[in-house]
Amino acid sequence: MEERLTVPAELHPAQQERWQALIDILYLGQLVYIYVFAAIYPLVGIVYGILFTAAGVSPKTKRIGRICLILGIINLALCLLIAIGLLVLGLTGVLAGLAGE
Repeated sequence: MEERLTVPAELHPAQQERWQALIDILYLGQLVYIYVFAAIYPLVGIVYGILFTAAGVSPKTKRIGRICLILGIINLALCLLIAIGLLVLGLTGVLAGLAGE
């Protein structure tokens, strides 16, 4: 069950609006944190994505899971391409050094 923050009913309407704005800002900050973490650490992004997509109750949670999964897969692919590129460049340098002798 998803626990949600609610605005206290005894507040003045202007205070209720400010309270709701604070809740929205905190929610967006949390989303940014999850997305950045998923983009920096690909395996964590994939795990977050699988968990949120499979166990998500609401469509919003499932959408967050899909985004984390996509970010994790893209970053994993980029890391693998960079590793392969560095390996090829390193082997090219070794072979060029051997050929020059």
